[in-house]
Amino acid sequence: MTTMTRDPETDTATEAALRRDLAACFRLCAQRGWDDHITTHMSARLPDGTFLLNPFGLLFEEITASSLMRVDFGGTVIAPDGAMMNPAAFTIHSGVLSGRSDVNCVIHLHTIDGAAVSTMKEGLLPLTQTALQVIHDVAYHDYEGVADDLAERERLQADLGTKNLMILRNHGTLTTGGSVGEAFYRMMTLEFACTSQVRALGTGREIVHAPKDVQEAMPAQVAKLGNLFVHRAFWPAMLRKAARDFPSFDA
Repeated sequence: MTTMTRDPETDTATEAALRRDLAACFRLCAQRGWDDHITTHMSARLPDGTFLLNPFGLLFEEITASSLMRVDFGGTVIAPDGAMMNPAAFTIHSGVLSGRSDVNCVIHLHTIDGAAVSTMKEGLLPLTQTALQVIHDVAYHDYEGVADDLAERERLQADLGTKNLMILRNHGTLTTGGSVGEAFYRMMTLEFACTSQVRALGTGREIVHAPKDVQEAMPAQVAKLGNLFVHRAFWPAMLRKAARDFPSFDA
């Protein structure tokens, strides 16, 4: 049997890129008003079996690449010394990351429109093209209170299954990705769909769902596009935006 060894230089470069991407993601979410003061969180898996998480107490707009803390799956904050960890953040992120080896980034938000849709019995509705892009990939998890019980991790894993987006009922939204860019693109899509739904329902007018045949065809169209769009066009554009709007985010 051949034992695989990691290249420390490669690991260092990978961690630097992940820190940059995750810090950009925090800033981009803050710019859109998707932060909930200090309470929501994002994570990214590192090559050594630990993961990055935002320290409890920092606003999204304050996050930089170097301020992100490194945490192990046992709940120990490895660095920096003295960084506080939100117990609910550890429950949610360690649960999703440990349950899905294909997931390298998790984003969890409490946006106004995402939280509003999380209270609706029907959940996300097939009202817009944007909603149709993800509705087939959305899972649901019932509210259990503040996520400080580690036993909830198994139920999160079971409810998420192989899907990549989740509406936590009476709570908020969650997306995953093989990369930070993938998770952020899914969150942008989900949040746009939630906002459109809230605004449409708020008009009080009769609402038209997308045609059934189009709903059924959309998953294949999304699969055909794959993640090339995210990696080659969308996320590079978002990183350029972050560099223009938040010059210090990668410090």
